[in-house]
Amino acid sequence: MRKLLPLTIFILAIHTIDAQEHLDFIGAGHDREILVSTSHAQGESGNSTLDGFDVSNQAALADASRFLAQTTMGYDFAMIRMVAAMGFEAWLDEQFSLPRQSYKELSEQLEVGSDEYQGISNFRSTWWNYVLSSPDQLRQRINYNLSELLVVSGVGSDAFEDQSNLSTAYYDVLGEHSLGNYRDLLRNISLNPSMGIYLSHFNNPKADPSRDIHPDENYAREIMQLFSIGLYELNPDGSLKMGTDGKPLATYTNADIREFAKVFTGFGDGRPEGVWGTPIDDIDLQVFATFPMKMYQAAHEPGEKRLLNGQIVPAGQNGMKDLEDAIDNLFNHPNVSPFIGKALIQFLVSSNPSPRYIQQVSSAFENNGRGGRGDMKAILKAVLLDPEARNCNPLGVGSSGKMREPLLRYSGFLRAFQVNQQSYFVDNLGEWIETTGQAPVFAPSVFNFYLPAYQPQGAIAEAGLVAPVFQIHNSSTSIGYINKTEVWAYGEGLMELVNPLLDFSAERALASDPSALVNRLNILLACGQLAETTQSIISTAITMIDDPEERVATAIYLTMMAPDYVILK
Repeated sequence: MRKLLPLTIFILAIHTIDAQEHLDFIGAGHDREILVSTSHAQGESGNSTLDGFDVSNQAALADASRFLAQTTMGYDFAMIRMVAAMGFEAWLDEQFSLPRQSYKELSEQLEVGSDEYQGISNFRSTWWNYVLSSPDQLRQRINYNLSELLVVSGVGSDAFEDQSNLSTAYYDVLGEHSLGNYRDLLRNISLNPSMGIYLSHFNNPKADPSRDIHPDENYAREIMQLFSIGLYELNPDGSLKMGTDGKPLATYTNADIREFAKVFTGFGDGRPEGVWGTPIDDIDLQVFATFPMKMYQAAHEPGEKRLLNGQIVPAGQNGMKDLEDAIDNLFNHPNVSPFIGKALIQFLVSSNPSPRYIQQVSSAFENNGRGGRGDMKAILKAVLLDPEARNCNPLGVGSSGKMREPLLRYSGFLRAFQVNQQSYFVDNLGEWIETTGQAPVFAPSVFNFYLPAYQPQGAIAEAGLVAPVFQIHNSSTSIGYINKTEVWAYGEGLMELVNPLLDFSAERALASDPSALVNRLNILLACGQLAETTQSIISTAITMIDDPEERVATAIYLTMMAPDYVILK
């Protein structure tokens, strides 16, 4: 059968994907298929139900799977049933209420800090354990996507490679505020020592013209360009504001960067014993990473700072007050709501959201319904419950949806089949980086793994659309992903079909019925979006396999290679 797979792969690769229609479903339910009494009316059809939900409703299961693909790092079939039963908004509310666990505390509980697993290996082991086992899936997904927006990276950094807490502590800052308020998030990443090292405002001194010393401008530029307002002024619907010359209006100038750079001076070692100017090489970074940077007033630029929209920070203020004023100046800028709103839509739902969609999310950023600005819970509900998010293809063939990121395909696969030996995944992300170019907190630059406006050559660019994740999809990474998928499905050895790390028992129970097996994988992995032709190809291919375990492995392998799976509509 293996000799037939290249031909089957080729057929799948050239197959045209048709948009699928999905139906919303509202019910009530709980995880792990536990039957409980509910207050709503039971259906009258007499079908078997899960908490009042008709478990045979394939369209609703598919839609729940698609919703979870947008909101989690992965899920299994029981979770699909639960979400379909309880309804999407109720699930979001439940996720909002879950307690957050500290990555640092989890790292200590797992005792992964042995000599064998130091530095980046320690962080990655902790990350895998949290992502693969935690019910706190919405926060984990938002943490991951925020780490791609508010980038700190270990690429090219010996400090990050050697000291796990630089990554762990930064991820804890994201986790603490990812479901809170965006202003708090912006403020606290500015004080985080990992960010201070990465974008060089740690030990950033005030000006000394006699020695040709001037404040470092790196963080001042990126907090504006990437973390808050973007390059050009925007309307609430994300469209560009144009000047009288017909060109986009810039949000800031080089002079503005210099003024903000003055704000980000005087921040240094936040440890209780810390002193100003201590070189990084002389600091215990494992401890240093866990304390926010503190202000050393003598090293802070004392003069006035001219911020955006005419705001002037007066001379002589305490440096922390300067910081708070600068954060307020950026947070209240009208660009933040459409800029950050569109970024979240692109990460979670669609690369090409409509102006109406962006404006709805922007409005939620501006006002959570109670007068609050920057409420991440309200923003995420606007992103995830909008009709454009819930409909499969609202804007026409080819214009909605997004390519699944390689790392999300990996974590999704592992959670779908309830991986049960998490220690196996300690630092295996090192190889994954070489294969697909992705690992958490390991982007090649502050601009993430891909640019939000990236346009691959061909039909997408010709249509004026963008497809950001395609920037890391090339001949090397696409083949690397296929090869990895084979290992996942079949096991470490090419013919080791009983993968000891994963639970394929439900799929093996359907091995004698290829159509039922493909249908289950369609819901579980592809969100019900496998076209009929794709399903037929996979069913035909696995029918020719006698061994039930190889039949299951091949069905999984082909499903995860199908364009209908890789592109999430």
